[in-house]
Amino acid sequence: MKFDFVEVLARARQITWRSKNLWLAGIVMSLVSLLLAPISLVLNPAFSSFTNLSEVNRQLPLIMRANVSVILLTILAIPLFVIGMSIPSLGTFKLEQGSENVNFGQLLRGVFSYFWRILGIVLLVWVGMFLAMMILVAFVFFFSIMTLGIGLLCVFPLFILLIFGAILGYALMEQGVSAVLVDHLGVSSALQRAWELVKKNLGVMTFMSLINYLVAIVLVMIISIPMMISTSGFIPNLASESDVQAFERLSRNVILWMLAFLPFYAVLQGVLLTLIQSVWTLTYLRLTRSTTPSQPLPGTVEAT
Repeated sequence: MKFDFVEVLARARQITWRSKNLWLAGIVMSLVSLLLAPISLVLNPAFSSFTNLSEVNRQLPLIMRANVSVILLTILAIPLFVIGMSIPSLGTFKLEQGSENVNFGQLLRGVFSYFWRILGIVLLVWVGMFLAMMILVAFVFFFSIMTLGIGLLCVFPLFILLIFGAILGYALMEQGVSAVLVDHLGVSSALQRAWELVKKNLGVMTFMSLINYLVAIVLVMIISIPMMISTSGFIPNLASESDVQAFERLSRNVILWMLAFLPFYAVLQGVLLTLIQSVWTLTYLRLTRSTTPSQPLPGTVEAT
């Protein structure tokens, strides 16, 4: 079956631009994740006493509590991630079914009925990818010791294979989520359906993954440049200050600039999440339906 990449990407762009309420899921999700760094800088006294080992030892309990707080916030962010990625996917499916518009509140309530299945898929794929990476790293470590480091040159292609495996792993997760939302499958059935799609359409999945994530990385890097330039402007002035004062001032400036750029990051993440999830949902629909006509969105003029 011929897959129309242009049609899928154009449709996803159309949905993303005209259904701006879908951005809200990504904005909320990004605000929580992006606030972790400023919170860590504020709570962690190691940043203000990094060069004084005795001071760090004295405040070690506070440092540990700060790190535990960040870990707990990260764990709590996982359910938010599941909801955030599911809302644009479900919204895309509703629009493809013929809905003229999608209501964010209704989508949020609709996602709750799929929450545990999607969470199971996400955790299974993440854990599987993590274990595979750990096994590969352990193999490379012991192999390099046995060959006195020369073996690193021989196993370098394995890292390329690991990148390719990660790409297909994310594609497997996204297609599994789409299988739950579109066809109401369970965890095992959804992963089996996703695996069949990935296995039969390696080229499609690889290309879509590269388009989605490379574009996202490039855009995030571009918007990060102004913040890095702004922060680096303080570095020459730190040379005239003491170590403690320098780190306190640098951490304070980093926090302020991160908070200043936070709205821009949040909106960008909302747009990117909506676009990426729309692409993956449309990919699933096009691969599992022989004919899936796209319904025109409100305000869209069709060419005759």
